[in-house]
Amino acid sequence: MDIEAAIREVEGAVGAQLRLTGDDAVVTEAAEGLMAALEPAIRQALARLAEQAAAEVGAQLPDHTVDVVMAQGEPTLVVRQTAEPVTISTDDLEARLTVRLPAELKQHLELAANELGDSVNTYVVKTLTTKAKASGSTTRFRGTIST
Repeated sequence: MDIEAAIREVEGAVGAQLRLTGDDAVVTEAAEGLMAALEPAIRQALARLAEQAAAEVGAQLPDHTVDVVMAQGEPTLVVRQTAEPVTISTDDLEARLTVRLPAELKQHLELAANELGDSVNTYVVKTLTTKAKASGSTTRFRGTIST
């Protein structure tokens, strides 16, 4: 993720707006001050976006962990396969659970299971097992990034 490029893009947008005001030194000085004041907030918002992306990718990859790591001052997503792939035996299923779902969610589950070549039951069992094993062990980035 290139935070510097994003900041340059915002600065370019502010510069484009400044050109509409002409060469008013007071407006230019105010805009420069505003950009200097906003830069830390922009950096933090982009770091949070990286954190959200890591959470989203991690949710879609049940056998992987996704972390946000600072590399050369930039947040980077690092995807690793977990040491133990989730293996579930569906041969001796004894417990039964009835869950009422919205029709749309049922369709999403059926599509996801189909993509993996699993039955809906197997897919749900694997997904629940992965989430249950991961519960409490997720790595989340919190705090302020300074570069």
